[in-house]
Amino acid sequence: MELIRSWILTVTVSAMIIALAEGLMPQGTVKRVGRLTGGLVLMLAILQPLVQMDYDTLFLMANGLGEVVVESREEQEMRTQEAMKTIIEQELSAYALDKAQTLGLGCTVSITCRLGENNVPYPDRAVIVGLSGEAQKQTMMRLLREELDIPDARQTYEGGEEAS
Repeated sequence: MELIRSWILTVTVSAMIIALAEGLMPQGTVKRVGRLTGGLVLMLAILQPLVQMDYDTLFLMANGLGEVVVESREEQEMRTQEAMKTIIEQELSAYALDKAQTLGLGCTVSITCRLGENNVPYPDRAVIVGLSGEAQKQTMMRLLREELDIPDARQTYEGGEEAS
């Protein structure tokens, strides 16, 4: 309703200014050019809402679907955050695995993230499978602690052993 009120006000004010300007113009060519210009300005004022209109939103509002769009946007944002979290988990797991292989540790690494401040994912837990011996576990624990800031208590090793 506010949109219609604003549009009517714009057209009315434009018409009044054009009429005032036309009344002050001298006869002849200047007045004809002024009428043409005034007509174009009035036509622009009349057609302005059609040019600026968001037809998708208008359709949804007319059909009472505006609430569905809000929910869909929230769901879309959640899906985007979850996808970003999954990608970061995969990248961090690949990074940790590459570092472990560089150190000669034969294992698989799975990193899980948690959403932190501003919904930014950061590494939270690590599951490591396939290490043999306490020396390899200690090396991997140090790597995850120093490189990814995952505390020893959040590192789980094959067989369900918790690193302490």
